[in-house]
Amino acid sequence: LALLIGTGSGDLGLVSGVFAVAAFRLIPAVRAVLNSWVTLQNASHTITVVKEGISDKLQQGTQNQTPFTLKQNIELRKLSFAFPDGHTLFSNLTLSISCGERIGVRGASGSGKSTLFNLMLGFFPPTSGEILIDGRKLTSANRSEWHKLVGYVPQEIFIIEGTLADNIALGQTQVDHIKMIQVLEQVQLKEWANELPQGLDTPLGEYGSRLSGGQKQRIGIARALYKEAEVLFFDEATSALDNKTEQEINHALETLSLQHRELTLIIIAHRESSLAFCDRIFDLDSGNTYTKEK
Repeated sequence: LALLIGTGSGDLGLVSGVFAVAAFRLIPAVRAVLNSWVTLQNASHTITVVKEGISDKLQQGTQNQTPFTLKQNIELRKLSFAFPDGHTLFSNLTLSISCGERIGVRGASGSGKSTLFNLMLGFFPPTSGEILIDGRKLTSANRSEWHKLVGYVPQEIFIIEGTLADNIALGQTQVDHIKMIQVLEQVQLKEWANELPQGLDTPLGEYGSRLSGGQKQRIGIARALYKEAEVLFFDEATSALDNKTEQEINHALETLSLQHRELTLIIIAHRESSLAFCDRIFDLDSGNTYTKEK
């Protein structure tokens, strides 16, 4: 365009119009490229995190890690946690959770319920105190062994764009269909799975678009059972569900715990109805434990 202006040749009005239309048509594409670039820049630090995680995993693999076992209890001994700015969530927290027990954790918003889970899973180091599994202290060095025993069910279950089998096995190359059917029966999804057009090989749609909230939660529980987790952590897993679906999930969990007496359930919830089947309830605000009346 500058060359045409400089030479004074050609129909500048027509050429300018063509350039204007082309630029207008390119605006959405340029905007998309810029947005993607910003996203990549903001997420680039995750590459470093993944790299460090892989390095830690390789280093741990070279060491002889003793597998965790849970035959007795999980003990929180004088546990305290404070943020770097000095704000203390809780201090001198003491709690013992027996193997096979169903215990609920309640407290006001911001009291540190999810932080307590992160501590028990080994993601955060406590400011003081310790977490013991059958007398063995949980540390950042051995938490990978601890994770082999636990399953985590959050409020929002992430569904990958794959089949039902892919979502339950989640990362395992070899799928045991017999075991998967048993797990589906335990979470009361077997009849629904049988009605699917391709059974276990039925695609669930992008982000589970074809699933209800209750079905997603059951798939989350099925994942934990498929990996043969001995401890299940539920972090507000039913808070976004309606009352009927919540009751169905709670009934499935109660039936599951009766079938597997060695399975330990630790549940965070605001609703009392979500904690109805628990053996004990730990109140994070007061630090007291209450035994449920049967």
